[in-house]
Amino acid sequence: MKSLYRSNTTTPVILLKPSEYNIKNDDEKYVFVGKVYGTFDINKDHIKVSEFLENFTVFNKDELLNASDGIYNWLLYSDDNANNIKFISTQILSPYDIGTTHQSIAYNNKVDAVVIYGAGELKKKDNKIIFNLVSGTFTKKLIQYDFDKIVKNQIINKFKEIFPDSEYDNTTDSYIYKVKTVSNKLLELYKSAGYFVKTFESSNDCNEFYNKFWSIDWNMEYYKKKLDNESEDNYIIRKIYMETIEAMINLLKTD
Repeated sequence: MKSLYRSNTTTPVILLKPSEYNIKNDDEKYVFVGKVYGTFDINKDHIKVSEFLENFTVFNKDELLNASDGIYNWLLYSDDNANNIKFISTQILSPYDIGTTHQSIAYNNKVDAVVIYGAGELKKKDNKIIFNLVSGTFTKKLIQYDFDKIVKNQIINKFKEIFPDSEYDNTTDSYIYKVKTVSNKLLELYKSAGYFVKTFESSNDCNEFYNKFWSIDWNMEYYKKKLDNESEDNYIIRKIYMETIEAMINLLKTD
């Protein structure tokens, strides 16, 4: 079976998928999770990455069948032995997917995923498994452009070999958007990894904050890159950049 990739760090191991503003926590409050540009990046500290990933359970074939219903990311991988392709998965516990991406699974120290053969998502309910090949890191081209039908079919057939009663879903849409909650415990874990967390009483307030945050954050990144590319000090750009930082600090202070 043809491998897709060897595991590498070109894609961040831990990253945030910005979600919509109708996500609720245990207290039924609306949740915002963001990453301020230029702040601490856990991916630069391999020890902290390993410690962070320890908080997420990985499931092999038999463990998945006995696990709770839900949405999972999955990998077909080997430890560089193509004759021994294995299955591993982890449950997507929030739509932010922090710590449960395919790259996170591959780098979890409980998994020796040297070579990746397939990846996607699955829905498990009452031991019925429906799966897709949605993975931005590993299979995006296969499903988006029908890049290699032979490889695509090999992945599907191998998954069905592992789970004979499973059903393939030929979709390009992620299942992650179906996850609408995040636990308070998980939010505390996100904070420990450098993410900003804020809760709101209404979805409108959350949405307003969401739009302001990402607008300012985008400007911070844009003007910082402009400064870095200038051969000489540009007073105007530097002034605007400092103003965006101040605007972000003030926004994060708001009650």
